[in-house]
Amino acid sequence: MSGIDRMIASTLSTEIKKKIEPDSLKKIERELFLDSGMSIKLSVEHFDNFIRVLEKNSNIDVKRFVNECVEKIIKIEKMDDKYLVEIIDSGLKDLVLESFGDSETRRIISCILENEYTIPEILQKSKVPKTSGYRKIENMIINGLIIESGIVLSESKKISKLQCVFQEIKLDIKKEKICIKGILSNKMLEKSTSIKSIIGMF
Repeated sequence: MSGIDRMIASTLSTEIKKKIEPDSLKKIERELFLDSGMSIKLSVEHFDNFIRVLEKNSNIDVKRFVNECVEKIIKIEKMDDKYLVEIIDSGLKDLVLESFGDSETRRIISCILENEYTIPEILQKSKVPKTSGYRKIENMIINGLIIESGIVLSESKKISKLQCVFQEIKLDIKKEKICIKGILSNKMLEKSTSIKSIIGMF
């Protein structure tokens, strides 16, 4: 998955499944699988395909439906040539908080907020040991906080360059309220089929 898609895929697919009638859901899941071999979760990466199948197999007001699903997970606001993404879902908030609660993970993220580096470069610049560093980077890739942003050649081998999905992350913790916002660049938005499609609908 690209952009912020992987981070929101699981939560967004859960919200989608909650809001669709069982019979329609079966039709949508079947067509997605037969058409492209995808589950609803995987179709978040190819959101246009999901929207097409949803329109074909239900009488849902798609624009309203998508908005209701997304607003339970994230809130998006345009800021000049960037986008401010506020994380609403408690599970995604916990993911970010857990990441910043670990000093090594925090150093890794800080290193690639605005820069693209290979894993060896990240470990060197963040001063994180290889043993724990590789494991933590892999975990962040799985959870969607870090994505592959490019490929470089090193000794005739292709090596991935990585970057945080956000250029900046703001944590505001007050009594009984935690607010987490991230700055998403246009470049990162272009990598995300779901967010780009969602913004294009409104």
